[in-house]
Amino acid sequence: MKHTKFTLCLTSLLVLAACTPVPQPERPQVQTIPQQVIFVPQAAVNPLDLPNKNAPGYQNPYPQGTYEHFVAKPAYPKTMETYSDDVLLNQLTVSNSKIIICIPQQRARLYVEGRVALDWPVSTGTKGHETPTGVFRVIEKDKNHKSNRYGKFVNSQGKTIDSNADLSKGLPEGSTFQAAGMPNWHRLTWDGVGIHGGKVIAGQRLSHGCIRTPYPVAAKLFEHSEFGMPVYISRAVEDYNRGGHVRPIDVKYRQTPGNDYTDLAPSQIRTIPAPATPAAAAQQA
Repeated sequence: MKHTKFTLCLTSLLVLAACTPVPQPERPQVQTIPQQVIFVPQAAVNPLDLPNKNAPGYQNPYPQGTYEHFVAKPAYPKTMETYSDDVLLNQLTVSNSKIIICIPQQRARLYVEGRVALDWPVSTGTKGHETPTGVFRVIEKDKNHKSNRYGKFVNSQGKTIDSNADLSKGLPEGSTFQAAGMPNWHRLTWDGVGIHGGKVIAGQRLSHGCIRTPYPVAAKLFEHSEFGMPVYISRAVEDYNRGGHVRPIDVKYRQTPGNDYTDLAPSQIRTIPAPATPAAAAQQA
């Protein structure tokens, strides 16, 4: 009997143990972290040197009205179109601005606060009259400037005898010199290099050393420019993404001051005697 009771008690204990839940060790709480999207910036694209602009099916990738869209046009840089940001122009000071003249592209760019405020076509010096390269400053402004070297010769009857005259080669006797106009003049050197309004053909060099600018653009530049503004004239193309940084700045080329460009000292002007006529020669004989 005692054995039976013991067996029943043991059985009851085993059943009770089986029904009692076994405590489990605490699991660490797992936090769900939202997935973060990491944007990897693409390599900067220089719109001044955008490839494949002339490829079939090319589409300008930049929004209209932006400077990037302007320079990404297939015709750029050999276009007579001008880009202007009037908001930036109105913020111009001598300390936050610079002009870069790019001889290979025949373009000029005015930067304000490192951004392009004005981009226009220019025509610089031809062979033998090359525009000097280097770092200059605006040292004179003249709304109605005239060259004292280049212009035209007019005879006593009022007839033009030379429409592309160079006074340094001598003034024909009996004729007068009419100076070429250089409106909205920005002088860069005392021997006659400057930025001024004149005839411009996109991509072509036409001047005697100056930086010719379309007349309306020259007037706009004159309105906003300041004395002392730095002007870089370079045979390199600046990096637009770095705020017009020229790498490297070309400062090696400079002709001897006074032997070219648009200014002429009075002592350099001489008169060319008129050729003797047969009658005059016979009278002298």
